[in-house]
Amino acid sequence: MKKFILKLIILLAPILLFVVSVNYIGDAANLFSIGYEKKIADEIIKGNNVTNVYNYDERLLEKHLINNSILCPDVLVIGSSRVMLLNSSHFQKQRIFNAGVSGASIEDLLAIYQMYLQKKCLPKKIILGLDPWTLNINNGQTRWKTLNQEYLISYNQLTNNSIVAKDEQIDSKYLQLVSPSYFKGSFKKMLIVSSKPIPTTTKINNTFTKLVDGSITYDLEVRSATPDEIEKRAIDFISGDIYSIEKFDKLSPEIRFLLEKFIERLRSNHIEISFFLAPYHPKVYSFIAKSDKYSKVIESENYFRDLGLKYGIKVIGSFNPNKLNMDNSYFYDGMHCNEKGIEKILISEYK
Repeated sequence: MKKFILKLIILLAPILLFVVSVNYIGDAANLFSIGYEKKIADEIIKGNNVTNVYNYDERLLEKHLINNSILCPDVLVIGSSRVMLLNSSHFQKQRIFNAGVSGASIEDLLAIYQMYLQKKCLPKKIILGLDPWTLNINNGQTRWKTLNQEYLISYNQLTNNSIVAKDEQIDSKYLQLVSPSYFKGSFKKMLIVSSKPIPTTTKINNTFTKLVDGSITYDLEVRSATPDEIEKRAIDFISGDIYSIEKFDKLSPEIRFLLEKFIERLRSNHIEISFFLAPYHPKVYSFIAKSDKYSKVIESENYFRDLGLKYGIKVIGSFNPNKLNMDNSYFYDGMHCNEKGIEKILISEYK
């Protein structure tokens, strides 16, 4: 038996070494790349857009940008990827910065604002992108933990607690070295001629681009999709678990408490607030609206609107695309508007 195990180890060792090497060198999500996010931030601070940008820690990028930028925005956008297309063209007489991060949760909202507060760089206005999963305690979002310390400072101040941030440096990232799924992404990335971020003056490029105002433009594959392809993306979006709204059995009282305390904090700092509710694709929303399983999505919008009335906050948009007269042509996929969609939502508000 021992000989068999030894032979098995000898047989598998080269395969394991190959997997680890590809995962480390290819590094699909730039987990082992030193300074990748800082390189992007440095170019943006210099006044350049940055293209050829692949998987990166969006929260770490925001941290670099906030800590090293000397300019304070008049308008700050905080939310998920569903607000990332809001840009300076929509606020031509004001300096805007879009600090949206994918899958933003309440922790992200609090942490990003906390960094601006610590920098003494408060905006005159904040646009909060709110999603149904903002209120779902079971949303599965963990990426905010990059900003764990900033979140806990804010949390403690809002709740009068004194929770100490735990050192979570036992990096789960090292588990990715032996991950088959990470291997797939890392191998694919190795086939790319170069994955280094490239400074550019153009806004629209073949690859994903982070713009100088913090907003984004998508890569050519996303932008060039046909109507049929977009509709297929929407159908695929609801073919399994729907992003971050599974197990959404109630509007979390804890999150509602934090959100209201956060709003009160913004108001005490004399910051004008708007809520931005990005719509789902019509096929996605129709599926959600017909299912009791996702009834909290509709309840969450009602709650956000009630909250707006309570605090005198303007609510822009809706999760329901029918209220906005938006069809397939206004979307990139099941939950992301295209530029035309964002313009339709904002035009009556800011033009």
